[in-house]
Amino acid sequence: MSHQEPYVTGKNKLGELSDEELILQVQGGNNHAFDILVGRFKDRLYAYLFRLLGDKHEAEEFAQETFVKAYIHADKYRTVARFSTWLYTIATNLVRNRIRNIKRRPRTVSLWSADVGGAEGRWMELPDDSHRPDIDAERESLRDLIQNVIEKIPAKYRPSFVLREINGLSYEEIAAATGLKLGTVRSRINRGRTHFRKAIAPFLAQEYQRKGNQK
Repeated sequence: MSHQEPYVTGKNKLGELSDEELILQVQGGNNHAFDILVGRFKDRLYAYLFRLLGDKHEAEEFAQETFVKAYIHADKYRTVARFSTWLYTIATNLVRNRIRNIKRRPRTVSLWSADVGGAEGRWMELPDDSHRPDIDAERESLRDLIQNVIEKIPAKYRPSFVLREINGLSYEEIAAATGLKLGTVRSRINRGRTHFRKAIAPFLAQEYQRKGNQK
């Protein structure tokens, strides 16, 4: 690995560095810097992979493989891109290869989300009401609903849709992560939103009717 940045020691000092500065430290041979990056991104990366793969064990395995590849190929990172974009690029390519392989089998790739779509197709985090059993039950029901709806979005639209609506990446970052042209990214996100709205409409109508009958 190349020594592009002065070697920084001390977890406190390292913790103050940006993601991009940390990966440059990794390029310089500082393994502690990579530990901090793993700590920062492991939950987000796992959630992204879980949404795409729909399987906890596979998501964990793919997350580990993503970090291994990021460490082994750290010298290939260039500061023209954010570290998060580069990391999602590695993960997306792994998922893409997995999808190609399973297309030969009668199985669909599922997408899971713990978030809820707004009127404009944006996503909001559910509030943490862990001490409210009634809220927990309602939230669990909502998660099942979202999972069922997202599974109806064609698989090729899902990565772009998830990276934008859940992970909050810009169109340019998604294009870099997926290897797609900017226009294709916009198109796939819009198509994903359209499929989501169409699929969730019947469920929302049923829920509206249910609550109306409870009054």
